[in-house]
Amino acid sequence: MSPTKHITPVDLVIELFGGVRKLARAIGRDPAAVSRWKRLGVVPTSVQKKILQTAWDQGIEISAHDVIFGRDVSWSN
Repeated sequence: MSPTKHITPVDLVIELFGGVRKLARAIGRDPAAVSRWKRLGVVPTSVQKKILQTAWDQGIEISAHDVIFGRDVSWSN
């Protein structure tokens, strides 16, 4: 069985959009604001809906659960 690693909601969203700047541009926010989310470890509720709508419009596979709780991913050594 492969070990799993938890990815925080913020790290997951940033990764799926291709970086802080690309995420910020896609949702109309300042990159510095998106960077501050990393300290909190959560995506603010005020932008969760916008992130989901934008991701789905761009064909990015993400769920509301991912945006709130993050995701466990399998990885190998």
